Amino acid sequence: MDHDSYLEIVNTESSAFIDALVDLDAAVPQCGEWTIFDLGVHLGSVWQFATANMLGGGEQSAPVDPWNDRDRAELIPWLQATRERLLAALAEVDLDGPAWSFAADQQTGAFWPRRMAHETVVHRWDAESAHGSTTPIDPAVASDGIDEYTTVGLRWSSRRPNRIYPSSSFHLHCTDVEGEWTMVGDDGPNLTVTLEHAKGDAAARGTAEALLLWIWGRDGGEVQFFGDESVAQTWRELAP
Repeated sequence: MDHDSYLEIVNTESSAFIDALVDLDAAVPQCGEWTIFDLGVHLGSVWQFATANMLGGGEQSAPVDPWNDRDRAELIPWLQATRERLLAALAEVDLDGPAWSFAADQQTGAFWPRRMAHETVVHRWDAESAHGSTTPIDPAVASDGIDEYTTVGLRWSSRRPNRIYPSSSFHLHCTDVEGEWTMVGDDGPNLTVTLEHAKGDAAARGTAEALLLWIWGRDGGEVQFFGDESVAQTWRELAP
């Protein structure tokens, strides 16, 4: 996907996310003990963080308008203003220029449009799931989200900075669009991901949406498992 595609995804999905925040006290089953309110503050804070670091010239930067325990009634206006700043930053970011990110091997502006697209897609789905009906994630977007997961979510996490990757191999296979990934570790900090059809110790097959949501710890559709399912679960538990 190109930059314009990510801009359109963020634009559409961020609007849909805000539209889904209709009951701030509703539980979000896919996000532990969070309510819709908690989810709104979380994603808005992520948007703020991304905006600051896209425009920070390579230095880690603090958000300019953090939530800071405002009155709950301010959530939607704050999110709308935060969304507008994010979209403006995405439109002007220098994709090849320096921009701090939490992924040590991805320190240019190109990191953030893709990251914000997939962060927003999954949390839009979370918000809608709280009301029992979700808009499907486009298969091409979901497949790109899985690929982004292997380069960011699986490798970098402030919450889990010292992951140990199992030496067992695990294969993901989309059934509705192109997309196959094989992951193998070394019972240590090293991870290899190849984009190929291969036989792993375990494999998971499903639509791109179902696989994307599954690897992020959601129940979003049928996933078929082959081989040792405990291996699949071990790899799933590595998610941030």
